[in-house]
Amino acid sequence: MPLYRVTHHTRYRHNSSATAAWQSLHLQPRQEPVQQCEAFELEIRPHPADLAARTDIFGNKHHLFTLREPHTELAITSRSLVQRDEPVLPMPGLTPSLTAARAEVGVVIANGSYFSLEQFLHPSAHVPLPPAARALAEGLDAGDPPAFAWLAALGARFGKLFTFDPKATTVSTPIAEVLQHRRGVCQDFAHLFISCVRQHGLPAAYVSGYLLTTPPPGKPRLRGADASHAWVSVFIPGTGWIDYDPTNNCFVGSGHIVVARGRDFSDVSPVKGLFTGGGRHTLVTAITVEPADAAPVED
Repeated sequence: MPLYRVTHHTRYRHNSSATAAWQSLHLQPRQEPVQQCEAFELEIRPHPADLAARTDIFGNKHHLFTLREPHTELAITSRSLVQRDEPVLPMPGLTPSLTAARAEVGVVIANGSYFSLEQFLHPSAHVPLPPAARALAEGLDAGDPPAFAWLAALGARFGKLFTFDPKATTVSTPIAEVLQHRRGVCQDFAHLFISCVRQHGLPAAYVSGYLLTTPPPGKPRLRGADASHAWVSVFIPGTGWIDYDPTNNCFVGSGHIVVARGRDFSDVSPVKGLFTGGGRHTLVTAITVEPADAAPVED
């Protein structure tokens, strides 16, 4: 398995003293069949009064802490060492047809063998189910194709319809606006893709993580130049969960490092919380993903 180092820096700066902070973190990469988190450390400055770790309902590692001292800056740094292999994709013809897959989802939910699928079929905080999202797959079910082939065709269509534009949206932009302007970022595209898939009867989850990027030829890998990434996971009966990256129009590979899975971004936000006092604050994030055997990168 390829081995990667991931460093994730988050820094809050306040224009006046904050008296306390409560923070929720999803930063530790998951243990999965094709991924192993070999090491993880969390550094928080100032040091919190308490730090707890638990496994949430979706199987993610969830850290929570409270800071009870005045501060104008809060720095959170996670460092991970992750082995990640290439997922094995099924042959399209060996997955059930779209119609059969929908029916089987209903069966496994009804008999209680996989009741948790239910939550990935309905609207969630950031994933409404507008008809315009369902229409993105219009006509792709002609001939009742294998579910895997349908998913690939939806991804290809999605890539032609939408343009990545980091200036087009914010974290609070609704998918109705993304549908209107056909522009956005990975979080937008994941939510919209999930909405479409759920409306066509297949459970779909939101995946947060990191993506190994390659610098231009002749250019060094720069520390902090990477970013969090998001993609989707679709459940196909008899096959299981299959991860697809609608931003890059591809099934995920060894360079996609999974941190957390949930219904949408609100379940898996890397860092979120509350402060008392502090006035206005700025938030700066810097992420580095690199092969573990790579030469040290530049600051």
